[in-house]
Formats: sequence, structure tokens, C-alpha cells
Amino acid sequence: MVREFIKGAYDLHVHSSPDIVPRKKNDIELAREAKDAGMRGILIKNHYVETSSRAALVKEVVNDISVYGGIVLNLSIGGLNPYAVEISLKLGAKEVWMPTVDSLNHRCKSGKKDGLYVLDEKGRLKKEVYEILELIATFNVILGTGHLSTPEIFVLVDEAAKLKVRKILITHPEFWITSISVEKQIELRKKGVFFERFYYSSTLSSDRKVEFNQIIDHINKVGFESTIISTDLGQKGNPNPVEGLKIVVSNLLKAGVAACKIKKMVRDNPRYLIEQ
Repeated sequence: MVREFIKGAYDLHVHSSPDIVPRKKNDIELAREAKDAGMRGILIKNHYVETSSRAALVKEVVNDISVYGGIVLNLSIGGLNPYAVEISLKLGAKEVWMPTVDSLNHRCKSGKKDGLYVLDEKGRLKKEVYEILELIATFNVILGTGHLSTPEIFVLVDEAAKLKVRKILITHPEFWITSISVEKQIELRKKGVFFERFYYSSTLSSDRKVEFNQIIDHINKVGFESTIISTDLGQKGNPNPVEGLKIVVSNLLKAGVAACKIKKMVRDNPRYLIEQ
């Protein structure tokens, strides 16, 4: 039964090698595994380099599955760098993430100093962020909020909407670094965003993990219509991304989540974000 849900599914947040962080599978191995499971597509994420060019090469080797890439605006690509974003989009990027490990929010919560912040001294988006949002709107791709703080996310979402960014995806709102209260999630949902809820960073990570039932509670309160399920897997000591997705689906079924809702979260919602 679980296998039937995986057929046609997407995982829009997987980690693979080459990477400076040890990964369980390389790009080609991961794509083949996803294809063999009957999945429709995967999106490769790397915190330090763009992955669109890698995805293009993988598609030449592995047929019958869509492989996508994107770019994370960390220091290694120049931070809030519109030029890097434009090149990545021209290479086929499907998602642009705001800073993750180099964001001020992430670094502060990890006990480090400094970091990238998307707001200026008046609490408005920095000029270069507006330029990036305009590019995202023009290419009609996903804006991922990365590891920003909740105040940054609210300003970013409001301004992105003004610039006609259609696809806004809140990155792992249950992860302790980027945790957003369910009340704030409901506020954001009214603005038309989607939420990317994870297996690894929320329920497996040793850093203040949350219970799976809490994520289900958030889905019920915020709405499955605005949720996509991704794995955030690829770490050496964890299940493979495809296996992780099967575990998530199995747990959702055991928790009594309706089949139509699961299909919406693993197939229909990510398909809208990545293909339309």
C-alpha cells in the first residue's frame, strides 16, 4: 500500500554528493533509486553550491524521472547575490532558498556570531533581496525561506506577494532552528504559502527533535492543502531518501490520515510547486 503512494511522488528536499558534508548517495544513485520506486521527481539541495547544472547532467544519465536543482543564498555563492541567482535560474533552477546555515538566525541559535540578515536597519528588505524576488517572479520558481527567523519570514512573504511571487515554501517550520508556532503558521497560510514538513530535520535529528504526532497536529490545524512532505535525507547515518519517504507515508497511514490527504501532500502539492 505504501508503494502505491510513492509512485508519482516527489521529494523536493534531498541531499546527495558531491558535497563537503558526507552523503549516503551520489546524485545519480539517488535518482536511480527514486526512479526504481516509481517516483516522479526529486530536487537536489546543497547548502554551498548551486545544483541546477548537476541536475541537468543526471537527467542525461537517468531517464523517466525529473531531477531538479536550485540555489541556497549562503556565503559560498556570495550571500544575497542576484547575479548568482540569475545564472542558476538560467541553468534551470526550480527553487531559490534564502540563507540557511549562514543566516543570522541559524548562526545565533548555533552559538555563533554574525550571519546573513535579509532586513535593513529599518526592518525592510534589503535592495538585493528585492532584486532576487523579481527574478524568482520572472522565472516563476519556488521561493524557499531557508533558515530565516519568523520576523524575517513575515516581511519576506508580504513583499514577495507584492512582486507576484506565486510559489512560497516555508522551510521545515517544525525544525528547532526555524520553528514557527502553529498560530503564526495559520497567519502565514492566509497569505497563500506552502509548508515543507520534514522527516529528518524534525523527527530524526538529534537537535531537539519533535514528535511525529506534533507535525500531524500542525497539518490538521494549518491544513494539508498547504503542506508538502519532503525528507531532507541523505545523511550517512539515516535512511535513504526513498526509504525515508516510505516511512513517512507509513506513519501517516498508521496515524489515520486519509489517503486523499497523503496523495495531496506527496504528489499534487509538490507537483504544482515544481511543474506549474
